[in-house]
Amino acid sequence: MTELTIKDLAAVVYSSGKVFDGLATGRLDTENFLANGSLEGVASRADLALLEDLRDAAQFIIDHRGATVDAEFVKAVNATITRSGALHPGRLRTRAQRIGVATVHGRHEPDALSDADLQALVDRVTGSSDVRNQAVNLFVHLAKAQPFEDGNKRTAVFAANALLLGTEAGDLLTIPVDENDPSVAAEFNDALARAYVFGEHDRVLALLEQKGFVQLK
Repeated sequence: MTELTIKDLAAVVYSSGKVFDGLATGRLDTENFLANGSLEGVASRADLALLEDLRDAAQFIIDHRGATVDAEFVKAVNATITRSGALHPGRLRTRAQRIGVATVHGRHEPDALSDADLQALVDRVTGSSDVRNQAVNLFVHLAKAQPFEDGNKRTAVFAANALLLGTEAGDLLTIPVDENDPSVAAEFNDALARAYVFGEHDRVLALLEQKGFVQLK
């Protein structure tokens, strides 16, 4: 397989940080941080902590390239990506915690998952022979399930990219975003919220297919 570095995943790091967590650091400064640790242009301590977690998640899926993406793998991604922000990184949330997410279309609070439930979800959405189809479905359904206390969407996109990196297809899945056009991310977030609340998956899946994939350089 082609040798990769975390800079190769800069588009995944930047787009997920920007859309999901309000990363204020620009795309180029994000690339420089990943390439050489430069803090030039890193907007805040919060951005730095977020970038460090995303960097570590990128390194994790590179180091485990070709590994089976199962429930244990997804939990390990979450443990890496929420190290600085969650009380229990990598641990599945419980029903008693009542963890959900507020959207423009209402609150989404899915049932808590067991390890077996999480494995069944992964198995269900990765049955296609098309790895791009597997990746977009894993992202949407894992994000919607909200299995963890924190970092669910970030975990979902890095798990989806782990599937892609396990092949020689040369694709990465990013989150639709444009530094100069906020409506791109807003359209995506609205579509994802509709998938959460109303079960309307087609629009967000189509957006990811049309605008999310980039070629691995």
